[in-house]
Amino acid sequence: MAILAEYHRPQSLSQALELLSDRRSRRLPLAGGTHLVPALETRQCREVDGVVDLADIDLSFIEQEGNCLRVGAMTTLTDFVQHPVCVSMAGGILPRTARFEGPQNLCNAATVGGLIALAEPDSELFAALLALDATIVAVSGDQSENVKSFEDYISSRPRPRRPADLITELRLPLAQFEGGHARVARTPSDRCIVAAVAVQVVIRVSSQMPSNPPKGVRIGLCGVGPLPLLAGSALNPPDDFKGSAKYRRTMSEIVRQRALACLSNDRL
Repeated sequence: MAILAEYHRPQSLSQALELLSDRRSRRLPLAGGTHLVPALETRQCREVDGVVDLADIDLSFIEQEGNCLRVGAMTTLTDFVQHPVCVSMAGGILPRTARFEGPQNLCNAATVGGLIALAEPDSELFAALLALDATIVAVSGDQSENVKSFEDYISSRPRPRRPADLITELRLPLAQFEGGHARVARTPSDRCIVAAVAVQVVIRVSSQMPSNPPKGVRIGLCGVGPLPLLAGSALNPPDDFKGSAKYRRTMSEIVRQRALACLSNDRL
């Protein structure tokens, strides 16, 4: 069991921000708890005095507003990817990639905000959101709202983040997308070694896919760096028991081409 000096369960976003911005105590936001609770219990996460449980804050919602789909940060992964709009988006790329986040009981508890905050290097669902050009809404301690692209979020991750910044919402553009997905893993059900997700606003192109992505295609890659990233970014793959850095670089190009081929119904 995790041993903490503090446990807070605020009833409003402003209360949560006040608790998280208090520099006198080291507090972390608690959403689904699928990652943080085990890390606390195994002492992997030590420099924490307490948690701020977000369960009572109204951040679980999915609603269409104009040309975007707004998804609250406390929405579970299951509710998110099973929403009718998400099921139909880009040929079902969201539920398809969400299958590899973990077993069903984990997805029933894990949240959209937690997925974004973790940005795990082998998260195919994160790579899909990156390819879909999603944006992130975060609120700071002074309750000012910041909207960031996934690319900006990734690029700012290595720098220390203000503890009061709290992810509150994911926004997905609503358009007619085509999606392609390819992956390499030790077994079909394992988390990937490398994977690619290609997304394009529907514009018919030749069935002969060029070596460079056609205009308007965004490709999210995972397993090729400390965070998922867009194709064209510098790769920094790990060298571990699942695959060497050289192997990951080679396979990243292969899965990229396979994901592109899916856009034209070809198969490599």
